[in-house]
Amino acid sequence: MKLLIFGVTGGTGRQLVEQALAQGHDVTAFARNPAKLTAKHERLRVIQGNIFDGHAVDRVVAGQDAALCALGNRFRWWSLVLAIVVSQVVVRTIAMPRSLQLLIDIGFPVLTLIFFVARTAPVVSQGTKNIVCAMEMEGVKRFVCESSLGVGDSKGQGGWFFTYVLLPLLLRHAFADKEVQEKVIQGSTLDWVIVRPGALTNGPRTGTYKTGFDGADKSLRIQISRADVADFMLRQVTDSTYLRKTPGISY
Repeated sequence: MKLLIFGVTGGTGRQLVEQALAQGHDVTAFARNPAKLTAKHERLRVIQGNIFDGHAVDRVVAGQDAALCALGNRFRWWSLVLAIVVSQVVVRTIAMPRSLQLLIDIGFPVLTLIFFVARTAPVVSQGTKNIVCAMEMEGVKRFVCESSLGVGDSKGQGGWFFTYVLLPLLLRHAFADKEVQEKVIQGSTLDWVIVRPGALTNGPRTGTYKTGFDGADKSLRIQISRADVADFMLRQVTDSTYLRKTPGISY
């Protein structure tokens, strides 16, 4: 099959490309910065483009059999590291009251973290809107998209710490973006599958995982390797078990 993959420079996207090629598919990888994609293959075509450019997305969708999306928001960790370094230098080189020292030592990195998290741009939802529009226009029906546990009706399935600490403090805007993304897909005429993985790891592909589980299942580890997420997503290209559904995936 001719598969188009978005988000190819991220962890899941790289796995999608490699596994799709290994399965014999003809792969088109759409990337803003193709240099970040190291895979090379005679059946791999890398197209440079911006997901916000609707015309570029239209052109790359034409002629495909299916599309897979692993778009995600990336936090600029270097900004937090820089804030920590600066705060450490300041408190060690400038004499100040202990209370002010603690405020700078702890407060500056925390404020930096909150500031950059709050500025999370709606990359995922805006990019997905362009993909969906292009697919509907070109008549490409099958769309498999990576979302996350904790979105939509899977709220609370990510575990206590994730639900009540990480999500409200660090991931609130990113997950709001994913909420919009899912609504865009669900409101389309496509044959879609939205895959909701637990916490992503860089572990190996095992091919053994739980999908479509009950949120009350206490045996779940609430984590899954990106390799296994890609494995499951590629299965959905031809499998109709979860057509127009939002299966979770976890160990």
